[in-house]
Amino acid sequence: MVLVKAKPLRIACALIGVLLLAAGCSVDPPPVAPEPFGDFAVGEFGGVDGRQNILRVRKDGVALLIAGSPEAGRLSDSDLARLRALLTSEQFRSEVAREAALPKREPTCSDQIITEITMGSLSMSRTGPCGADDLPPAPAFAEILSVVAPARQGHFAVAVGDGAPLLRPVRLQRLPVRNQPGYVITVDYNGRGSITESGEPARSATLTESQQDALRMLEPWLSEGPVPPCNSPEQYRLHIDGGELRPDCSFRGRYPEFRALVAVLEGAFTP
Repeated sequence: MVLVKAKPLRIACALIGVLLLAAGCSVDPPPVAPEPFGDFAVGEFGGVDGRQNILRVRKDGVALLIAGSPEAGRLSDSDLARLRALLTSEQFRSEVAREAALPKREPTCSDQIITEITMGSLSMSRTGPCGADDLPPAPAFAEILSVVAPARQGHFAVAVGDGAPLLRPVRLQRLPVRNQPGYVITVDYNGRGSITESGEPARSATLTESQQDALRMLEPWLSEGPVPPCNSPEQYRLHIDGGELRPDCSFRGRYPEFRALVAVLEGAFTP
């Protein structure tokens, strides 16, 4: 009896969908395929300042903020549990599918900001503050942003703590270009290091726990993968654990991570 009743119901629903499309009404697409909870990122791009701020969160709650003032830490267990529920929910998968089906929009103002959430094959972005007044509600997307809002400002529940990745020795050389003076910064396994500038005596310093955490989280992003040849003028030379990299001219896609590494080291060794 159930099968006999269900078949006409499915036909009726299909006919309703056809009539809605014929009338010019929108029909939400089905949710995209499920994705197991894993590492995810929340990015903020664009604006008149050309921002590239990215919060990378591992599935264990350890997070790295790649921004002008890089920070690393750990989310609270309750926040991580809520994020797990939201990112794997049918509601979020429905929002991803619906957003992907919307017509592409051209920028409507100079200070347009794109906010993006990505986990595995799931990716959704929204633009604001202008040109977004008529977008459909996205409660899961909005709540994810709300939960990670403190972390996106560099505020975490606790420090990263012990564990991988370990801090590796780093050597950063800024080349003298035009009116920019050069320097060499070195840091060892324990976070102790020095800066040597042209014509100046070396100055020593020890990175704070927060600076060490940010540095050891940044290093893998810059050291993994092949190193292509450098075809543009160099500004920096970077060595991580003895291996030379040139991310300022070769790793254009990794520029935010390199910029953050420079910010950490210059913040530790320059007055």
